[in-house]
Amino acid sequence: MNRVFYQINCRCKKEISLTRKRKSNNRSEGRSFPYPNVDELTSKTFQLKYEKHLSSMAKFVLTSLQKKYFYYAIDDISYLLKSNPIERDNLLTILYSTVLSLHNNFSINFFDIWIHEIHITEVSNHNKFLTNKSQNCKPFYYITIKFLYRTKVPVKKQKSLW
Repeated sequence: MNRVFYQINCRCKKEISLTRKRKSNNRSEGRSFPYPNVDELTSKTFQLKYEKHLSSMAKFVLTSLQKKYFYYAIDDISYLLKSNPIERDNLLTILYSTVLSLHNNFSINFFDIWIHEIHITEVSNHNKFLTNKSQNCKPFYYITIKFLYRTKVPVKKQKSLW
């Protein structure tokens, strides 16, 4: 059996982990959801403030979700951030809450949602009036997610014959 391992290095070179290559799933069997034509869809943008630390691996995973089907993005986050369950759960909560907002406000089917763009902006919380540079400033992040979704006309229920 041929096993393939990938080596993942972080920038600080502290930790090296080996992960095994995922088995092929439905995407490679021809049942994938193709990225739709942008002209046919509607978009909605969410901007979220994330006040916890965002690792470089999480930033990489988030930026790799662009132009992906929603369920594939959830699968990628769940698999790639297995080693950091707290951060994985926080990112999944962000995606689920935004998609639930789409579903509740616009009656969008979960199977009709794609992630078009994700931008991460780091903002340092620095007080310009304090000159003490030894003060610890915790940065926070703005995560901007743009979803594309397809709206369908609701199916009209047929009247019964009796």
